[in-house]
Parts: sequence; C-alpha cells; structure tokens
Amino acid sequence: MALRLCSYNIEWFDDLFTKSNTLKTDADSRPRQEAIRDVLQMVNADLIGIVEAPNTTTTTGSQSTVECLENFAQWAQLRTTKVLTGFISGGRQELALLYDPNKLSAQHAPGGKTTSKSNPRFNGQFLYDTDDDRIKEVYKFYRPPLEARVKIKGTNRSFYLILAHPKSKGIFAPVDFLRWERENQRNRRKLYAECEWIRRRVDEWLDKGRQVVVMGDMNDGPGMDSYEYQFARSAVEIIMGDLFKPGRVLRNHAGRPKWKNYGWEPSSARFKDRVTETYVNVLIDHIMVSPSIKVSGNSPHKVWNPFQLDDARAKKDLPPIHHMGHSSCLLISP
Repeated sequence: MALRLCSYNIEWFDDLFTKSNTLKTDADSRPRQEAIRDVLQMVNADLIGIVEAPNTTTTTGSQSTVECLENFAQWAQLRTTKVLTGFISGGRQELALLYDPNKLSAQHAPGGKTTSKSNPRFNGQFLYDTDDDRIKEVYKFYRPPLEARVKIKGTNRSFYLILAHPKSKGIFAPVDFLRWERENQRNRRKLYAECEWIRRRVDEWLDKGRQVVVMGDMNDGPGMDSYEYQFARSAVEIIMGDLFKPGRVLRNHAGRPKWKNYGWEPSSARFKDRVTETYVNVLIDHIMVSPSIKVSGNSPHKVWNPFQLDDARAKKDLPPIHHMGHSSCLLISP
C-alpha cells in the first residue's frame, strides 16, 4: 500500500488559534485558514509533519497542540484527524504529526539514552566538537525532533519517523559585517551539531533493522551557499550519511536542485539576500528515507511550490500564498 507523506512548515500557524484552542474568526485569520485548508485538501497526504505547529503551554496547560490541530482538521474536513506530539519545546510552536487513523497509527518512540553522551534523548544535551579544538561543546534543541513509530493498519509493517526543525542559519538582528560573519559561522556549527545528533539516531535505528524516514524543515540544502564550501558539507548531507557506506545512506528523492533564474529549483521557500537585496529560491524542506523504503510512481517526490509545480498552479492566486509556509511531499511503499 502506497502512502503519501508530507512535511509542511506552516509559518506561525499558532497565530490562527485562540488561547482556548479554537480557530480565530476575525477577518485577517479566516482567509489564511481557508488557504491552508485548500492546500492540505489538494495534497491529500496520509501523514503530514507540521513544522511550526500551534503551541502547547506547559505552565497553565490551557493551550494544546493536539486540540488545535484536531479542531482544525475537523473544521477543514480533512481525513488526517489524529495528532501526535513528542517532547514539548521550551518556547513557542511545536512539531506534530497529523495522520489518517483509518490507515495509520502513531506513537511517540524516543530513541537514545538519557545517560548517553554520544546518543542522548532529544530533550537532553549533546556533546560534540564542531570547531576541531578537541573540546566538545554542549548543544540542546530549541524544538526537540519528534520521533514516532508509524504502523500501517491491516498489516504487520511499520517504519520509524523523525520530524525535525534544526537551527536556522538566518540572522534577523541588525549587525555589522564582522558580527554577521561570526554569527553565520556559529549558527552553522549549531545546525551541523543538531544534524549529527539526528544522524546518530538514524544509525541507532538502522542498526536495529528499522525502516527510517527523516523529514522537516532542515534550514539547509546541498550547494545552497558559500559556507558549504568553507565547512565542506551541508546539514542535509550529514543526515543522509556517509557515501562510503552506501547501504546506510538515506535517499533524497527530490534530487539535487539546479540553479535557475531565481535561485534553486525545485524550491520550497525563498529568502532575501542581505547583500544583493533580492529574493533567492531555496530547497530547505526535505524527506529522506532508508534504502529499504521503496517509492511509488514516476514522480514520487513533489515540492508543492505553485510557481514551479504544474499540479499546484491552481493554488497560485490564493490571497496569503506567500505567508502559508513551505512543504515537500513523497509517495512511498514501506
């Protein structure tokens, strides 16, 4: 049975909900809610990894990611009506799975060990030397990746999934060029450490003979910028694995993006270049699968960019299309 998986960063999705987990009904919120609904209905995925999902408030307990998303699914008449979350973040927004309970079941399945220094739980601390000074730095996830065991109903098959949103490379505060350069390097080192941590979990699961899916907004892509040449790697390639161990390399069926007139294609997002003041298209949303997971169809991987994908052009004129986020979709046969 083929399954359609989708990773969707719905930017500031939390802004569309009240503190009591219901949908806002004001004139500004409703058009964006309807546009997101239309996109999710069009993609029609069996499982959607929501990046920047609504908040869960741990102090008062009033806000709930699960309640918000299940209320949205009911309002939008989606078949993905069940929601799973993992370790709750210490800040705003969460990672969540929205899935079809008639086809799938999902449970939080954290790997690693609480006492481990090389492969700890994602809500712990990771010690890793990113600057080659033989001193390990301490890294923590702002938003711990969501680990899930996904079972396919009516079969004895299952796969393990990681939904992640590693460190952003962006610098959003006004700085001089020297500090900008320093912050760039620091952000990339943290991004690489977080992706190495994710890769350690992938290796743990592969050692146990599990089928593995890693997806989300990785804030990076192969060949994206000059820093990749400086550090001789990209964050996505760290997660994909070692080329000298081809049987353990995660497959990225989007293929290597090509440079076109407006940046990379396919692309899932765009950002304003600080130097040129122009917008550049980038592919930062990825779905990677272990070799034992087969894909379905001639074009199994789609980036639902309405300006590049013919199947999505019908949604190009949605009023808030530039504020709906970015996504990637893959059809698999685990």
